[in-house]
Amino acid sequence: MPLALALTLLSPPMAALQPAAQSALIRDIASVSFTLVVKADGTVVGWGPDTDGQAARPRSAGGAINAPVTIDLPGKALQVAIGETTAYALLDDGTGEKGTIVAWGPNDEGQLGNGPMGATGELGRYPKPSETPVRVTGLTDIIQIEAGAKHGLALRKDGTVWAWGTRDDGALGDGRPKTLRPVMAIGPTQVPGLQGITKISSGRRHNLALRSDGRVMSWGLNHDGQLGNGTRDIGWSPAEVSGLDRVVAIATGMGSAGGNSFSGAVRDDGTVWLWGTATSGVMGDGNQPDAPDGPGGRILVPQQLKALTNVKALSLGYGHAAALLRDGSLRMWGFNGYGQIGVPSPDSSYHPKPVKVTGISNVAAVHVGSMRSFAVRTDGSLWIWGFASVRGQGILGKNLRVPTLLELP
Repeated sequence: MPLALALTLLSPPMAALQPAAQSALIRDIASVSFTLVVKADGTVVGWGPDTDGQAARPRSAGGAINAPVTIDLPGKALQVAIGETTAYALLDDGTGEKGTIVAWGPNDEGQLGNGPMGATGELGRYPKPSETPVRVTGLTDIIQIEAGAKHGLALRKDGTVWAWGTRDDGALGDGRPKTLRPVMAIGPTQVPGLQGITKISSGRRHNLALRSDGRVMSWGLNHDGQLGNGTRDIGWSPAEVSGLDRVVAIATGMGSAGGNSFSGAVRDDGTVWLWGTATSGVMGDGNQPDAPDGPGGRILVPQQLKALTNVKALSLGYGHAAALLRDGSLRMWGFNGYGQIGVPSPDSSYHPKPVKVTGISNVAAVHVGSMRSFAVRTDGSLWIWGFASVRGQGILGKNLRVPTLLELP
């Protein structure tokens, strides 16, 4: 199919008339500046700025991939993740070692993870980057991957968690304070104190892990209270989030380098709990502090978002958030300068209370990127809205204020 025909825009009313297609046409999505999408057959396509090899190929002449291209991987992908510019894919490669990870892109803080397991990098000596996907050393039986700005995180089937990359601000959770730590871990190292973990989530420099008992562990940067332990102290080792139990889903907001990060959780009763920065109205409680240092600018322990119930999944981005309800509808809140919370008219750049996303229903999964949003419907179709993904013509080159169907080649 020609690409001009593949990127087809459908109006929201037509979405309701879509016949049910085969399920799980989209397996996973990861998006910061560059976007990666895993299709049902395990192939991965990507688009966006490729100044650092994000497309797993030599940099394009214009520094950007303006239409989806296939990412050349050594096996079928199950999941993808992307940090500041380094990308990861969890593979089912059919060799018997299912659940291996490949990485590509920059490696200035060891974030490719292809050094010896547990090895540390020396000050002033940085591992080489790679435009070709390379294996993250020694990890098998991986069931989930996550990416911070310059660190990777992996969850094994046995409930252990492994990390590599920068040690700045406790990102690896290995208990080594900044005055003593090596500059980076160039190979995976096990995060101590974590067992029975069922889910993980990484923000820019902080992390969450959900235990099988429904409690949440956190570690890393805590400038805005995003660790949820009542302090703003760096978490060099994992510690329990205060007063939160019976959790079934977790999420992290990937704020700027200095802060503006937040975290969230969904309990088994369908309630949502949030903590960290309150700027941009991301707490969803109607408040919109002018600055983190002002009154109410930081929430240091989990706070219930009382406007929402019957939630089953949560996704957090750069100043905006999305909740997927059990009936397949979406609620979003926060910054809407580019239409990323799906409000059709530009009535306000901020919505500090959840609003219903119109024009889309029967949502199976929601993925919030930096300034854009994605949803996969139960029919397997992919929908996008928010900040333009690329320069140029077509859907990907526009700021979209309502969910818009994207058909991939």
